[in-house]
Amino acid sequence: MPWVADHLFAAGGEFVSESWPEFQSQTGVTAVITVAPDKPGSFGLPRPWAWLWLPVEAEDQYTLDQLKLGAHFIGAALSAGQAVLLHGALGVHRTRPLVAAYLIVSGKSVARVVREMEAKPWQPPYQGDLALLERLVEQGG
Repeated sequence: MPWVADHLFAAGGEFVSESWPEFQSQTGVTAVITVAPDKPGSFGLPRPWAWLWLPVEAEDQYTLDQLKLGAHFIGAALSAGQAVLLHGALGVHRTRPLVAAYLIVSGKSVARVVREMEAKPWQPPYQGDLALLERLVEQGG
């Protein structure tokens, strides 16, 4: 479970929501994006500052609107001083397109983002839709 950028954490599995108070206390995470095909369970107290559910089945099945929404959620939370958890209930790799989208909206190129993500040991080759990331750039995020 790594920090993928400053104040941006990625974790997979149901244990995060099941042990939310301990997880939140240890990491300082206060905002959550859950990526899962089915509606996830709720987080206990303390409730997240904000929580977004994106119903995505696999890493390559995001829509452009989902990527935009996720990237803007991350940006808004970080601007408000919150630490963000990208939570893939079925596994951490479903969150990679959100990391990519946020970095692109922050001004990085698609090629640079993919190169940087794949350089991290927890990031195997990117399986998301690169054409979708290019469309995100074309539309200005």
